[in-house]
Amino acid sequence: MREFLLIFIGGGLGSVLRFMFNKLIPDGSFPYSTLTVNMIGSFLIGLIIGYLISNNMLKSDYYYFLIIGICGGLTTFSAFSLENLNLLRSNDILNSILYILISVFFCIILAYAGFTLVNKILN
Repeated sequence: MREFLLIFIGGGLGSVLRFMFNKLIPDGSFPYSTLTVNMIGSFLIGLIIGYLISNNMLKSDYYYFLIIGICGGLTTFSAFSLENLNLLRSNDILNSILYILISVFFCIILAYAGFTLVNKILN
């Protein structure tokens, strides 16, 4: 039951952070705010998971609160999918492809960068 509460609180905080980014970063014809939160979230998840693994805390309360809760609430594949659908529906194929490629490539690179950074700091 404790894990559910940690995920619930963390997810709410992550969602509020995502909402704040959506207000601060205007989208226009390209979904910059979702791209930004997904890239930040990917970097954070790399940092956090690297720290948790290095400290033998993988399935700790921190994992549930920070990884599943905050990062899960902050980043959003469903919004990414909807924005791509909207781009495709408006025949903006180029921006849809660009958004998919940038999101997948940079989010994986940033997750790896966060993981590598925390391992260098801790070791």
